[in-house]
This record gives sequence, structure tokens and C-alpha cells, in this order.
Amino acid sequence: MAEKKLDIRVYPIDEPKGNTKAFASIAVNDLIAIRGVRVVDSEKGLFVTMPQSLDKSKNEYHDIAFPLNGDLRKEIIEAVLNEYKRVSVLAPEQRIYEKPEVNTANNIKAADIKLDIRVYPINEPKGGTKAFASVSIDDSVAIRGIRVVDGDKGMFIQMPQSKDKKDEYHDVAFPLNGDLRKEISKEIIKEYKSAEKSVEKKQTLAEGLRDGAAKAAEHTSAPREASAKSRAGALE
Repeated sequence: MAEKKLDIRVYPIDEPKGNTKAFASIAVNDLIAIRGVRVVDSEKGLFVTMPQSLDKSKNEYHDIAFPLNGDLRKEIIEAVLNEYKRVSVLAPEQRIYEKPEVNTANNIKAADIKLDIRVYPINEPKGGTKAFASVSIDDSVAIRGIRVVDGDKGMFIQMPQSKDKKDEYHDVAFPLNGDLRKEISKEIIKEYKSAEKSVEKKQTLAEGLRDGAAKAAEHTSAPREASAKSRAGALE
């Protein structure tokens, strides 16, 4: 991602009830889309927050998708704020964005894109979700909270989602390029299966060590019992 092409769309809230003044979506280089970006008004002025999720165990919020590069982050924030200032003064019926064009000239192949995949299996999964994963794309954009799901038709991945007021779920961040989506899915499932095998090996090794310790205990206790009996016989 040497060149950065940004497609920024901002949707102001006409009657905001809090500090959030607008939501925005971002597309980077026709490859990655990030939705649920917020424009927030504070005492120090407007700022931009990436989509977040709540860590219930620690009661902390973490970015779901975000730029890894400081310059790209600044560029995105500036572009979002500029677009907000442009559309916020327009009437709602004037805030119309054209349907994004598919860039057929984009010859970027998934194999040419650097992916850093991290998979975290769930120790005792209670449902179809077997692991969570994160991916960074070309050291530029990161997506967290990807799910590895075991479904009726096999393993698949699910991009991080949020629920709207109609109780419908929508992807928060996802690849726009079909080949890239397939490559990310393939690599995450591959990494999950590798991690799963590693866990199974560790469990087998731990079980073997426990069995070995139990058998060793049996062998060491038997001579002691026999020796105790022989000493008792000698005293008689």
C-alpha cells in the first residue's frame, strides 16, 4: 500500500443526543473497508474514533479496525473531519453519495499483499466460535475480533460485526477485494488448524506425563510395601 487512496463517507446525526455527531465509513485502496467510525465533539474540539468493542472481562474498549501507520491515521482523521464539515451544513436530502465504483484497473493480487495473521483458540468453546483472530494488511491496516466458526458446512471466518437498532448485524471491517477475502480466510483457518494441533500435542504430552508419573508412583510404592511386610515378618 505505497499509495493511499481513501474513499471517505460521513453521515451526520441530525439530532445528536450525545457527543457523537456523525458516523463515517472508510475504504482504503479499494481493499479494506472500515465502518462505524465516529466523529465526536469534546471540550477540545472534534476528534475521530475508530470502531470499538467492549472487553467485558476488563471493562475496557479496544479498536476493532485501525490504521497501523501514524501518517495514514492522521490522513484518515483529517479527511473524515473535512468531509464532516462539508456535509454537516447540507440538508439531509443533499447528503447523497454515489455508489462506489468497482475499480477494474486494480491489479493488486492477494499473493502480493503482506498479511500478518494471529489466531487465539478458545480453550473451552461453548458454541460454534472456536477462536478469535486478527490480521494486519501490508503493515497499514489491522482488523481484530475476527471469528473462526465451525459450521454445518465446515470451518469459516466471520468478520467483526455490530448490531444496529433493528437488531441486524453488519460487518464493521472487511476486505473489499474478493481474492484478498479468500486469502485471509484461508490463512486464518490454516493457522487455526496448526494451533489446534499444537494444543492437542501439548494435551497428549501432558496426559502422557501424568500417566507416567502415576505408573512411577505405583512402582515405587510397591517395593516399599513389600519391604515393610518383610521387616514385620523378621520381627515376628
